[in-house]
Amino acid sequence: MINIVTALKIEAQEIIKHFKLKQNNSIFQNEKINLIITGSGKIKSAINTALLLKKYPYFTINFGIAGSNKYKINEGFFIHKIVDTDSLLEYYPDFFKNSSTLYTVSKIKDYYPLTDMEGSGFFEAAYKFLSVEKIALYKIVSDTPSTTPKNIPQLIKSHLHIIEELIDTKEKTIDLKDIINKAKEKLYLTKTQEKELENLLTYMYLKNLPLPQFIKMNKSETKIFLNNLKKRL
Repeated sequence: MINIVTALKIEAQEIIKHFKLKQNNSIFQNEKINLIITGSGKIKSAINTALLLKKYPYFTINFGIAGSNKYKINEGFFIHKIVDTDSLLEYYPDFFKNSSTLYTVSKIKDYYPLTDMEGSGFFEAAYKFLSVEKIALYKIVSDTPSTTPKNIPQLIKSHLHIIEELIDTKEKTIDLKDIINKAKEKLYLTKTQEKELENLLTYMYLKNLPLPQFIKMNKSETKIFLNNLKKRL
């Protein structure tokens, strides 16, 4: 399961429609997603993100629009660094490819490469409940110094594949952890061998290679098993 945090209803409406989310008090849900609309600004974002995570402490992404003085409208980026332009504090969420720095402001007056009004508040609240690798931000350029935001629902709709990919990745991670734990119960592993097994099974799982069957093994049998597994790859 993943959490999605948006600032505005107009940012959330296509997500709600596409994933068929049903409202449960202030949270929109299905079996894979919890979504909350926080309202605009750092304080509202922080308060409502905390309320969501107090109930559902899962991987959480702040998904929405941003202004830009550098990128084109409808370009989308994960965020590897957040700069709060009021406090000058910096925050570092989980790292993804195709990422940029986000500047969080109190009022939209100056445009940066990516500019929003919620990012730093969202991250501060999320970090109270989650480790960094479970926090992400994804921003879609909706306006520039010479344009005003237009057709926000369509912009969000064109990037819904990002959410689908995250759900798929998180489901695979959960399945893989279960497989690895079951393997560890059967094999006689040193700490080094445990890490080696995790790497081998992760590679096989992501490449859709058939996974081996695990039976109870002693120390010498486990060593032979790992060597044979490496030869298959």
